[in-house]
Amino acid sequence: MTTERRNLALPAEVRAEGDTVTMRGYAYRFNDLSHNLGGFRERIMPGAGADSLKANDVLGTFNHDMNQVLGRASSGTLRTGEDSEGGWYEIDLPNTTVGRDLAELLKRGDVRGSSFTFRVSDGGQRVHDELDDTTGLPIREITRMDVVELGPVLNPAYPTTDASLSRSIALSLGIGELPTDSRESVTDHPARVLVRALLHKGGVQ
Repeated sequence: MTTERRNLALPAEVRAEGDTVTMRGYAYRFNDLSHNLGGFRERIMPGAGADSLKANDVLGTFNHDMNQVLGRASSGTLRTGEDSEGGWYEIDLPNTTVGRDLAELLKRGDVRGSSFTFRVSDGGQRVHDELDDTTGLPIREITRMDVVELGPVLNPAYPTTDASLSRSIALSLGIGELPTDSRESVTDHPARVLVRALLHKGGVQ
């Protein structure tokens, strides 16, 4: 099962109550289309991560660095859930160097985004027969996923370092390497042909 990572360019909030500094953010938003992930765009559907957020001992980290742990679900220092907007998280920042530094960076606006790491559950994805109107790319919808880690990140855009992983995901979906601008010849676009074939054969749900 492939582990995937997505970044969200939405600001996180930080507040102090007594000696506790708490930050809150959205790890993902429902129904928003991603950038081009190497041949497809992606949309997370409502409820996709709800079960895993309740069941998993999710870790909160800074920049996905396991040496910079901020909180953990089992200790009560990380709280997660889904609401009508998406998957939210709340962390009581530790009184450590990384916790204090992060609080200052959040207040200054230097850290502006969140990210999460997940695995698609069995049967938890589908690829639309219709292509995205803007880019001509197929749209992958995530209906069920296993969230294992999340937290604030310094760079909230989809980094180029994720491109190689994204391309491997596209290949595993059978979409293959597509041009960045695939609006030309949309009718005969290979993704349209292939996705139709997969749907007819029951290869993608």
